[in-house]
Amino acid sequence: MKQLSESSHAVRARWIYKQARRLLFFNHHPPALYYLKNQVPSSPNIKMRFLTLAAPVMALLAATASAGVIKRDATSDALLASLKDLTQRTQKLTPVVAAIQSPVGGLLKRQTNPFQPVIDGFQDFDKEAQADIEAMPQTGAPISGDAAQKEVCTAFTAFVAAHQETLKYVIGKSGLLEGIFLGPVAAVLRQHENVLDTFAFGLIDVVDSCQQDATQKKSSLDDTLGKAVCAYTPAGTLGLNLFC
Repeated sequence: MKQLSESSHAVRARWIYKQARRLLFFNHHPPALYYLKNQVPSSPNIKMRFLTLAAPVMALLAATASAGVIKRDATSDALLASLKDLTQRTQKLTPVVAAIQSPVGGLLKRQTNPFQPVIDGFQDFDKEAQADIEAMPQTGAPISGDAAQKEVCTAFTAFVAAHQETLKYVIGKSGLLEGIFLGPVAAVLRQHENVLDTFAFGLIDVVDSCQQDATQKKSSLDDTLGKAVCAYTPAGTLGLNLFC
């Protein structure tokens, strides 16, 4: 078999290098390194020159790609952790609200506010959400990568569904309270509304690829929360849907 000339080796080496670089840069594909080492032409001189020239370039490409991944993960992972925590908090609050019952005498009496655990639960939720808001990047730069953005949107959708379930129980229990206890609940819900607005807008700013879906989910949550606030406003408790 006729031996390949050195120029042919060089051409083949350049082609292999391009393929390995493409795999690493576009796909972050670790086997590219194996491919690079094992498919380089067998000529010792060509192989040595190829690896010597390729190594710093490959290292630079790997560092650049890794930096992008770390930036994406740092932002998206923080939001995912926040959404997971907030979802768990609202899920724990749901049975607290659901357990509130009307006594034999009808409306809950003035001696104690049975909704105090609910008020405390929303206040604790808001403190945690506020801490998450303060930890958000202030630049508003989108999360790197559509897949990471969509993962955050999926987590936000799950949170909205869980929170709406909690709020539906809150709305359903409003008729159990006398007027004296309505004000404190309405006040904490209004504050809660402000915190959720800030958190949701911060999230929407960094998920370009699914921004429309996240905005729709926020609007749906706004509607439910607005009904909850209205239900604990004295004029909204008439049960005639005149105000809510």
